[in-house]
Amino acid sequence: MKKAFGIFCCFSCICLYPSLVNAIKVPGLYEAETLVVDQSAESRKAATRVCLRMVLVKLTGERNALEKIALTPLLNQSEKFVRQYRYKEIQIGTSGPDATPATELRLSVKFDEETLNKSLRESGIPVWGRERPSILLWVVIERANRRLFASLEETPELLELLYKRSEQRGISIIFPLMDLEDDAQIQPSDVWGEFKEPVMAASARYNADIILTASIMSPAEGIWEGRWTTYRGDKAYNEWVTEADLLEVALEEGMDGAADMLAAEFARASVYTRLGDVEMVIGDVNSVDQYAQVINYLKSLSSISEIHVTEVQAGKMKLALTVHGGELAVVQAVSLGRVLEPVENIGVNYYRLIP
Repeated sequence: MKKAFGIFCCFSCICLYPSLVNAIKVPGLYEAETLVVDQSAESRKAATRVCLRMVLVKLTGERNALEKIALTPLLNQSEKFVRQYRYKEIQIGTSGPDATPATELRLSVKFDEETLNKSLRESGIPVWGRERPSILLWVVIERANRRLFASLEETPELLELLYKRSEQRGISIIFPLMDLEDDAQIQPSDVWGEFKEPVMAASARYNADIILTASIMSPAEGIWEGRWTTYRGDKAYNEWVTEADLLEVALEEGMDGAADMLAAEFARASVYTRLGDVEMVIGDVNSVDQYAQVINYLKSLSSISEIHVTEVQAGKMKLALTVHGGELAVVQAVSLGRVLEPVENIGVNYYRLIP
């Protein structure tokens, strides 16, 4: 129950403040851990390579990223990118007639973000930035002719599995609170029947970038199927089906599908080159504090490497940005931040500061 409580703490902090939930700077993208047999240099080297493999999946957004030939030289130099590492001894149960505590040794590695990103881009590998869409996840499971929401109360082990898979893929999911307000607006049958209106109404309070629904069933013994749908705004824009012999695998494949879909849209698919500046105009900037807010916000975006203010007028500022991934990378990152909003019919990359 401790693990389930940990999940609740993690996600209830987000859900209790829905106005703050939008694009999320995903933590832990440059960290991973794995089992080791001992603390020797040889074991550490092999484990560091394994950890880098896991990190590369998160940074590229591709579960098959390791098949790219260009990544082999980086893996062969995995220790070069290590910023820090530590060993952890974790109790996993007991063994023997005297119930001696059983433990396993794990190596936790944190890689250097700047060095690793630079090497990836120089190798022509796109890097998915830290700013990633927040995903609100409604999961309905059919068991014994009963359909119920996956929740902390009913299925804590499944929430933990979904959370872990999202971590492994570098995406951030939000579980609904499933409180009285949710109960009044949405039922399992609404998700199962793919009724958009109640799903949108119940999801509004969470203010997530993307809504993901899943209907999980077992049509025959030893077979689990999942129907997955993503919504953005008020439209369903992507659907896929998973099938596996285990419920857990069907759920993991569903999360993989969501990560693949997001990576295809938000991870840069072009070779990184240092191109000319991207111009941007920001309106409704009427004070020094608002000026600083704009600058600090743009500095926080991982796709932007340099910011130059080229002109300041009454209520408006013009900027030249040097970015990783070109103009589209900035447009996508800003669209998730909810700090700036585009102003139509004025010009390309013209935004206003949201009050």
